[in-house]
Amino acid sequence: MAIGDAVAVILGTAATNRQPSSGVEEQITSVVKHGTTDAPVVYDGTTALNIMLNSKLSSTPYNDTDGIRSHVGNMAIMINNSVYIRKEGTGDTIYFGGIQTAV
Repeated sequence: MAIGDAVAVILGTAATNRQPSSGVEEQITSVVKHGTTDAPVVYDGTTALNIMLNSKLSSTPYNDTDGIRSHVGNMAIMINNSVYIRKEGTGDTIYFGGIQTAV
């Protein structure tokens, strides 16, 4: 991949990481989550910080109690080889999209 290339990945039904190679940086700009089991998190191999709670859905209307009350396509999460994104748990699939910003 090169700077400016699109990043599009669906993390399946296992606890899975999106961890770029050493020296590569990506900006994640959208998260789509349809299930209520697994949380998408920012992860450094030890500490997991929620991007959204496992019970919240990106596909649920704003006025629904399961809705996430934010825009999942208007974010800027920078990831690299030491701080990356992870799908916790083994139930849901989660889509992450963005762009590669450094090589």
